[in-house]
Amino acid sequence: MSASATTVDGSPQARKPLDSQRGAGGDMSIMFFVQPGCPSRFASADEHRVKGLNAETIARVVLPTPPWLTAPDYSPLRAQPDDSSPSIFFSLNLSIYNQQIDPEDWSNQWFFMAGRVHPFALTWEVNPQDRPEISADDAFLTYTIPALIVRDQGYQPVLPRSLCSAVDQFPLLSPIVSFTGNIVGPGHSLLQRELVPALDDVQLRCCGFVQLTTYLAPGNPVKTPFRGFHPFQAFVIFPIRANPWASLCKKMAERRDTHFQNNGLLTCTGKVAGLLDHRLMVQPPGLAQDYVFIVVPDSWTFLDKGLSVVRGDQGHLYLAQTCCTSDASTHGDPNSNLYPRKINAICCLYPYPYPYPEPFSTTPHPIYPTRTQTTSFGYRPHIAFQTTAPSAVIPHSDPVLSIIIISHR
Repeated sequence: MSASATTVDGSPQARKPLDSQRGAGGDMSIMFFVQPGCPSRFASADEHRVKGLNAETIARVVLPTPPWLTAPDYSPLRAQPDDSSPSIFFSLNLSIYNQQIDPEDWSNQWFFMAGRVHPFALTWEVNPQDRPEISADDAFLTYTIPALIVRDQGYQPVLPRSLCSAVDQFPLLSPIVSFTGNIVGPGHSLLQRELVPALDDVQLRCCGFVQLTTYLAPGNPVKTPFRGFHPFQAFVIFPIRANPWASLCKKMAERRDTHFQNNGLLTCTGKVAGLLDHRLMVQPPGLAQDYVFIVVPDSWTFLDKGLSVVRGDQGHLYLAQTCCTSDASTHGDPNSNLYPRKINAICCLYPYPYPYPEPFSTTPHPIYPTRTQTTSFGYRPHIAFQTTAPSAVIPHSDPVLSIIIISHR
């Protein structure tokens, strides 16, 4: 899967971004090892592929295959089952100001980078002289490729080194991604089950698709990709037949229903194990160049309903939440049966002294109370929340983040 270049007449239809991010999920952050080509610096801001990033190149990212993904039941998920460490390619957009670009610093060099990724392909309008690998016979053309976005101080050259002399492979670490997205649905309804016959009902309940978006704005707003929120999907899976997930996700496997409920939210940090084969999807992406990441969570939180950001009458931002978590692996024992009663809460960011919005209660409560003693809304606050610092210690100019309990239903 590499970039495809075409003239304007044969160009893939430019994808239209969403006008709003509401209900479409957030972006995907990524940390990864990459082997890029030497970046080309743009002559003007209008030529930027991504506004503010003045250099671009094609970059190769390796996806080491974890052992569990080679097992007979999971291996059909892979888009490239015969390649133990498939390489995928991106348009790497960088911020390189006030320094020279020396090709020797980039040739055959590995970098560790942190930024954002848009794994679905975007159509970029380019001039032939900007891309030496493309023929200059065409006056104007496009190429279609997924994108990486790395801003200031987001990359560092590294010297590959293996911990075992018998293993001559770099990197061994999969890319690490983090996101909060809207759940589209579980694997048992969104995968072609006849193509994954070795996966049973429990395994299919422990995987699903998540909707995400990337906000992009090109240097020239009339060029593709157009400014807005560009959607994509990721496939999240808990390999419950392999360790350590067999023990970490025991409660999840024993549930009769699935955590991957439509319109729920999933907050996740995990590793990209590989690429999902498009043929397995009931609703595959539109282009062959689209990468559907197979993400295995290291930490995760499922939310029953969505969150929304609202602005109060006095201009303060509030994060309204209409539920508590149904599974929170990052908050103690992932097999815990702690399910607090549902409450309506609002998270308010405001300067001290507090301009409390009426008629809400102004009593701060902990987000994750203990189970020792109950209160009117389910659990007694931990002792750490029972001590109030003297007002003289709290700077009046610093913003304070607080939780305001609205009601209990």
